[in-house]
Amino acid sequence: MVTKRDEVVIKKMSELLRSGAVMLDLACPLCSAPLFKLKSGEVVCPTHGVVRVVKTDAEAVEIQSQAVLDRVQALAADRISAIANSLGLESSEDAERELLDQLERWLDILERVRRLKLMAVKEEKK
Repeated sequence: MVTKRDEVVIKKMSELLRSGAVMLDLACPLCSAPLFKLKSGEVVCPTHGVVRVVKTDAEAVEIQSQAVLDRVQALAADRISAIANSLGLESSEDAERELLDQLERWLDILERVRRLKLMAVKEEKK
């Protein structure tokens, strides 16, 4: 069964081919979709856009790790926003304290993710 998401990816793949891109015999390390080489030389995934072609398993793991950190960062930001919107709306001090505890935990997670991403950037520069 073809999902709505699959339809979007197939449409994007068709657009890439019509624009002169060449389908490569490589797959995106994040979603396994076929990669395309644009006339400019850039390699793109129909789902993720411009991607880095990896040559080793270690590079693939690095990219997958970065993608996981990106997803956790987005989740943390969403949860922080939702909690912040709820603050001041609770009728009891206990409920408000629980929200503040949750906020503190999500802020800690967000800070850890940012530190890990910063460490990864510093490692890449070495």
